Amino acid sequence: MMKLKPTHQALWISFVLFTLAGPRAAGADDKSAFVAPEDQALVVFIQNLREDRTMSYTVFDLNKQCIAEVGGRQAEVVPLKPGKHTLYITGYNTHRIDASLAAGRTYFVRLYSIDKFATRVSGVTPVQRGSEAYKQLGTWLEGAQVVHASDDPCSGKPLKERANRTQRRINEANADWKEADGPKQADYMLIQSDGLTAAEVAQL
Repeated sequence: MMKLKPTHQALWISFVLFTLAGPRAAGADDKSAFVAPEDQALVVFIQNLREDRTMSYTVFDLNKQCIAEVGGRQAEVVPLKPGKHTLYITGYNTHRIDASLAAGRTYFVRLYSIDKFATRVSGVTPVQRGSEAYKQLGTWLEGAQVVHASDDPCSGKPLKERANRTQRRINEANADWKEADGPKQADYMLIQSDGLTAAEVAQL
């Protein structure tokens, strides 16, 4: 049997260990995952708080279909048709966001929780162009594991709960939306120009 030199032996062991480990999820340092196709929009849901590492946020639409389940330290990439969308995000509580999306652009939404008295509540921040969130976007993506909706078992399926409970979540989020004044509603909107082009994504 041929003997390997120590250097070759170390390389061989590294190769075997890498092979056994299998494919690894891409990190958010590789920005190519965030470049939208010319005929679609992408929405990236970022969940990056250490305190939320065991928490999962569920994104769903008016049809009660799951769009994504975002766990700790993830950036989930969801392709959506250009146009208007109403999305609901539920964690400790439920929020509604309205989005008007353009093809070839990528939009970002941060999911997190905050302490409030003796409990925690969910927070949602659509990243709007020129906002403080826009400036922090690169930091929020650092260290996040990129996940694609096509690999999410929840995507495109009914939520795993009773339909009346989902409807109650929708009703409560819609009621909060209607009670909010204009500027408050605007905080939970994405407009077409909030989306990043491929060149802007590369600069993150």
